[in-house]
Amino acid sequence: LGLEKILLQWLLQARALSGADAINALRPFYFAVHPDFFGQHPKERAINENSLKRLNGYLENLQKPGFNSFKPARLTFYVRRREQNASSVQESIDAS
Repeated sequence: LGLEKILLQWLLQARALSGADAINALRPFYFAVHPDFFGQHPKERAINENSLKRLNGYLENLQKPGFNSFKPARLTFYVRRREQNASSVQESIDAS
C-alpha cells in the first residue's frame, strides 16, 4: 500500500476508529518511517521524528469531541525501502 493511501484511508475513517484500530491501521506507515530505523541518517531521522510528532498531534485532535477545524499541513517523511537481492538486504531512503 502507498503511504498516501494508508493515511487517506485512516483520515477518512478517523472518527469511526478506536485508538487501537487507528494504531493497527497506521502500523505499516509507522514501520516505514519510524525514526529508530534511521540511525545512520541523522538528518532524515530528525525530520521523521518532527513530522511524526506533528502528525500524532493532528490525529489526537481528530479524536477530540467537537474539534473540526483543521489547517492543511505539509509533512515530510523519509521512507525505508527494502530491496532484496541474492545475498543481502539493502535499505535506502526516499522522501515523500
